[in-house]
Amino acid sequence: MYVLGIDGGGTKTKGVIAKSNGEIIAEATVGPTNPNSVEKLDLKKELENLVTLLKQQCNSCFSQLKHVFAGMSGVGHPTTKEMVQKLLTDLLPDHVHVTVNTDAINALYSGTLGKPGIVQIAGTGSITFSINHDGLSDRVGGWGYLIGEMGSGFALGRDALEAAFLAHDGLGKPTTICSLLLEYFQATALPDIIYSVYQGKNQKQRVASLSKLVMRAADTGDPVAQEIIRKNAVHIGKSIACLQTKQFSKKDKVQVVLTGGIYNRLDLFEAIIEEEICQHQLEPMLTVPKMEPVGGAVVAALREEGIMIHSSFVEVFMR
Repeated sequence: MYVLGIDGGGTKTKGVIAKSNGEIIAEATVGPTNPNSVEKLDLKKELENLVTLLKQQCNSCFSQLKHVFAGMSGVGHPTTKEMVQKLLTDLLPDHVHVTVNTDAINALYSGTLGKPGIVQIAGTGSITFSINHDGLSDRVGGWGYLIGEMGSGFALGRDALEAAFLAHDGLGKPTTICSLLLEYFQATALPDIIYSVYQGKNQKQRVASLSKLVMRAADTGDPVAQEIIRKNAVHIGKSIACLQTKQFSKKDKVQVVLTGGIYNRLDLFEAIIEEEICQHQLEPMLTVPKMEPVGGAVVAALREEGIMIHSSFVEVFMR
């Protein structure tokens, strides 16, 4: 018996066929499948390509495939979710059960192995998501960069640009972020970077990439950069505390999974996040998952089949 876990996003999509013990039988990576940023025809082609690549590695697996769990970004609306589910169902044998849900479940289960908890995802964007002991889910944030995704790479990059231009105009404190931006954009004066910031597509990703400059400046002791990190880390802590208060009782020991590129520098954020959670009389249990999110999708598929996850699952999956 096999299951297929899919982690679909706006940049790439990964699928893994695995046994119930976590042993990987086949894996493949294709392009983006977020329905909000990819046309339906292109999405269909990417899913077809994924299934084809997996079949090339283990065609016989599909006769024993029980469940597919596709954790996808951009499937919050029921119509979109149904559309993706139909595309997958049409690509697979009739006996295969297909579940489509948010990719936040992948991230959560990559750390909790299917148990209740909270996941805080801070990459280009940011969202805090939870599933409680009754199986009920809730979220804070993740409403898109125009509305607000505090704690995200975009938020850090935007704050860096704002701080630099405030300093340039004489309205803010001097900051080494200015010189780092000039170096990054290979410019001689700060106004010269405006065209590079606003031109073309992928503005969100371009601004998010500047988050690394904030971290570099913070490492040198730059107070403006450190305040940017503190402001965003405090918001992350508030988001976690908000969900924990809404979804769990105060006596619950709640595992909080931190995932996303921002946490490659967990050392800059962890203490501030913990401090903020403690301000709400909650005890933080922060963890960083060893598995990538597609492992959480495999866990979710196994859970849908009522299969318990063994403690050795992560070790086997990562071999």
